[in-house]
Amino acid sequence: MQSQIVLLFGRPGVGKFTVGRALAAESGFRLLHNHAVVDLVEALFAFGTPPFVALRERLWLEAVDAALAASLPGLILTFAPERTVPQSFLDELRAHTALGRGTLRLVELRCAPAALDRRLEDRSREQYGKLRDAQRYHELEAAGVFTQPIMPPAEIVVDTTDVTPAEAARRIAAHLFLRPPN
Repeated sequence: MQSQIVLLFGRPGVGKFTVGRALAAESGFRLLHNHAVVDLVEALFAFGTPPFVALRERLWLEAVDAALAASLPGLILTFAPERTVPQSFLDELRAHTALGRGTLRLVELRCAPAALDRRLEDRSREQYGKLRDAQRYHELEAAGVFTQPIMPPAEIVVDTTDVTPAEAARRIAAHLFLRPPN
């Protein structure tokens, strides 16, 4: 069976890391959390600068290449689309996955605005240097920060507003293992 690269994406606060951990436990796939890469690159370069963007993209793609070369059954990448990610990154990710004979699976997480605002303020987000200010999030949203790159349609969209991370992971796993990719 081909390795699966699961791109678990959505806005800040929708539960990507939490659901990603539950999905890793459910599926046996490895999890590469967005902030593991972002925090590493920010140790060297300011967020959004050209060297930051270039190194972040190389690390994401190298991780995918390594997972595919090792024939891991799957890798879950959490991803928050925002304007410092070039549109070309998605094409590169698809190309690297295909070259490594893997399958790219797009999974989108969403949640209601009120739940998102509450989650953004949660102290647990501090551990990874995540955005923790709902007002700042709305300012960034109004400025169009989260409109790029334009994401292709996901195979499955899960609203995490009223489901536990374990239930969201079960839904995703059922889809990934019972339905072929689009």
